[in-house]
Amino acid sequence: MGEKKAEEKKSLFKKFMEMNLFTKIMIGFAVGIIAGLILREEAAMFAFLGTILVNLLQMIVAPLIFCVIVGAIANVGKGNNKKLGRIGLKTVMWFLGTTAFAILIGLFFANLLNVGTGVTIPTPGDATEVTEAAEGFSVMDTIVNIVPVSIFEALAENSLLSIIFFALLLGFSTLALGESGEKVRDFFNTGQKLMTRLTEIVLEFTPIGVFGLMADVVGNVGLDILFPYAKAIIALFLACILFIVIVQAGVLVGGVVKISPIRFLREMKDAMAFAFATCSSVATLPLTLKATLRLGADEDTTNFAVPLGSVINMNGTAIYQAVSVIFVAQIYGVELSIETQLMVMLTATLASIGTAGVPGSGLIMSVIVLQAAGLPLEGVALLAGIDRIMNMGRIVPNIVGDAATALLVSKSEGTLDVNLKEKKVG
Repeated sequence: MGEKKAEEKKSLFKKFMEMNLFTKIMIGFAVGIIAGLILREEAAMFAFLGTILVNLLQMIVAPLIFCVIVGAIANVGKGNNKKLGRIGLKTVMWFLGTTAFAILIGLFFANLLNVGTGVTIPTPGDATEVTEAAEGFSVMDTIVNIVPVSIFEALAENSLLSIIFFALLLGFSTLALGESGEKVRDFFNTGQKLMTRLTEIVLEFTPIGVFGLMADVVGNVGLDILFPYAKAIIALFLACILFIVIVQAGVLVGGVVKISPIRFLREMKDAMAFAFATCSSVATLPLTLKATLRLGADEDTTNFAVPLGSVINMNGTAIYQAVSVIFVAQIYGVELSIETQLMVMLTATLASIGTAGVPGSGLIMSVIVLQAAGLPLEGVALLAGIDRIMNMGRIVPNIVGDAATALLVSKSEGTLDVNLKEKKVG
């Protein structure tokens, strides 16, 4: 009898391990809520699991961002093609510009709906220090401190803006070396693969960390935590819909490219539906490419901008980060100044170059943004429970932005066929 029970337990454990990460996180999220409701204050004994998750995420962020950004910049100029360089520069500038604007829209809706109000969680550590860190930003000091005195010190202290700045310079310097920079590019490409694999390993601990944090939070504040979650989800979806319809389809495609926004959205509907269901811009790539070509973008620009966008374009994720930082700040009772929110915008925009193609990129980028705002990183584990729902909303502006950017760059290059009704795509 005992052997049968042992086999059943082993079978259940095996089934759990075979589940995808999202399912395991949701199980950890649900079991954590149940444990918190049953154990109440005693559930605090599981809080250390959330702390371990936060430490693991902090451990990988700096080397991951460093390797990914250097590799991304170096790979853009591979082949030393002048046209490719020109198209690449325009594409990246559009990505960064629209990402910054997306963050502003996200901040507007997050502040409008007060997404984190309704419950206040005790701030980990010294509340005064956290509040001072959040309010202690000076724009000029921050700009000066972006330039690191020592990159090794910046890496040791997780000074992410300094790391991003140095990585950008190193990436462009690698481009300038031409063929002699091949070994450097290969080194960082290998480093990216290595850190991506390490990230996958770390993310396997996420369900356990989420369980620990949710048990602790629900044990202390009850189910009131669910109300801010609902507001955060509503704010994200409203901001994403507004950004797609008015900014991407209306202003950029309709106003600048001079293609009907209705036609644009109609051509993109299959790609948007597929992205919403799969939460993967890379998996949606074939549909996005076909829709972009049918809209009249030239093949060279489309084949460069859309795949690149699936790796570095984060319009929707930027909206998510804006909502999440206000959510975490309000739920911990921390006031964020306008300067701090602008700092969040700058950090998220720069970080967008390196995290979109990384598994669990939403959580990784949350670490970067919360750290820049001086907020408790335990907020990352709080967000993990609703990450999949939020991901369904934030992924759609990403792939729509890829197509819009390809059209914008084609327009600037004089290769856009605005009268094209249908283009056969193999």
